[in-house]
Amino acid sequence: MLAGIDLGGTQVRVALARSDGKLVASVKTKTPSLKTPQGLVDWAATEIERLRGNQKVTSIAIGAPGPIDVKRGVLVNPPNLPWKNVPLTEMLSRATKAKVFLANDADMAGLGEFHHGAGRGTRNMIYITWSTGVGGGLIIGGRLHRGGHGTAGEIGHMIIDPNGPLDSCGQYGCLEVFCGGANLAKQTGHPAAELFAAAGRGDPNARMVVARSARHMGLALISLTNAIDPEMFVMGGGVTRSWRLVAPTMLETLRSSPFIKPARRPRLRRARLGDRAGQVGAVEWARINQ
Repeated sequence: MLAGIDLGGTQVRVALARSDGKLVASVKTKTPSLKTPQGLVDWAATEIERLRGNQKVTSIAIGAPGPIDVKRGVLVNPPNLPWKNVPLTEMLSRATKAKVFLANDADMAGLGEFHHGAGRGTRNMIYITWSTGVGGGLIIGGRLHRGGHGTAGEIGHMIIDPNGPLDSCGQYGCLEVFCGGANLAKQTGHPAAELFAAAGRGDPNARMVVARSARHMGLALISLTNAIDPEMFVMGGGVTRSWRLVAPTMLETLRSSPFIKPARRPRLRRARLGDRAGQVGAVEWARINQ
């Protein structure tokens, strides 16, 4: 059997699947209730043991927020968890006697959407998660592309305007500065959820902020199209709950590029798997690496 774990700052999910990747069971809990990395490992190992029955779990993949060291299997310093330099793969492998692989959470969500969601049928797809921050996963030639150091897909740190505001990463004018929910909240003094809700009700100031944010995302789509030539963008994350507000502006911006002719213009789709994308992708990564 296979197991996939989706580790987030709010919730952690464990899914078990057959060796062909078909999910058979899943469970979740609140991340803060686990308190420590050892608490996470103990809970995950216990649930895997409970759900596997008399079957042996041979391969486990964990999708976790970056920064991570995929080669060493270390959770370095995630912004939404109070943990540093955690050797997660070693700890979980010791507890489960299975092979364990650590990967970026956006990569896993993208892999899930590619195999089982909105990206099915494509060979070259870019997944973008747009929520508190902005991240992504690249599927090139039907395979997850992680780059030379496992950090490919950091879409939120593409520079959109070098004269723009300073980002927490140290660069000026990153996409995340203009689009990330946390930055929008700082700039407007209102939580991003309230901002998008107000825009949905027709508030002119909120609509202006949301439209500007969607235009910047559209500019990123242009650059990504020219660099990678995907067939499709699949977008997930909290902002996609306001899809009708942001999608038309993103598409209009993408279509405004005279260099990207209609024949090679990628489609833009909303993610289908919702909160399940990460665990589905993690199971797929466990299957690929088993």
